[in-house]
Amino acid sequence: MTVSVVAHQVSSIRVETPAFQGPLDLLLHLIERAELDITTIALAQVTEQYLAYLARLEDRSPDEVSAFLVVAARLLQIKSEALLPRLPQREEGEEDPGENLVEQLRLYKAFKERAGWLRQRHQAGLRTFLRTTPPPKA
Repeated sequence: MTVSVVAHQVSSIRVETPAFQGPLDLLLHLIERAELDITTIALAQVTEQYLAYLARLEDRSPDEVSAFLVVAARLLQIKSEALLPRLPQREEGEEDPGENLVEQLRLYKAFKERAGWLRQRHQAGLRTFLRTTPPPKA
């Protein structure tokens, strides 16, 4: 089920904020189409209004509650994307610093494991090491 299909299940929920008054599904629609700036909407206020709406209901439908959670999660995602700084775009061929860090950590782990093996041999009094590969050909 897509967010737009779920949004129609919450059309009976009315939201009143300084920046928007109307049904919750319309709020989501306007924000997704960038016709309304999500940073002007207090999502905590929207959630409080929904909880008040739930308190007035005698029969709470699990479908309606889950539909609100889907819409609320989508609104939170959009707002967090709007508020968080965007990462600069890398040029083609430029190294990803995250991949470089992962590679360094992988190498560090391998060296730590080998150092532990050497430490165990040293503590056991084994101070000679056999060559496990053939000598290089000259």
